Amino acid sequence: MSGLSTGSPRYAINRVIFDLSQRPDARALIADKATFLARYDLTPEEHKALLGPDWNGLLKLGVLPNLVYRYYIMHGLAPERFSATVAASC
Repeated sequence: MSGLSTGSPRYAINRVIFDLSQRPDARALIADKATFLARYDLTPEEHKALLGPDWNGLLKLGVLPNLVYRYYIMHGLAPERFSATVAASC
């Protein structure tokens, strides 16, 4: 994905989660995030937040809330705990 630019500094990190959410094998890819993330030009902070995953950190980096939620669900976590989990990561 190197070389993609839309002028937004938040494009790459949002694109990672969007691309991952479109994959039927997303949960399997989550098991080896480092390999999947290597395809993207991410800042060290973005890379760390995605690997964590750091839910609140992703939001602070400008990831769209609906994409953070999708990423959360891809990790097999309970949807009803999303708000509490994000709040706890503050």
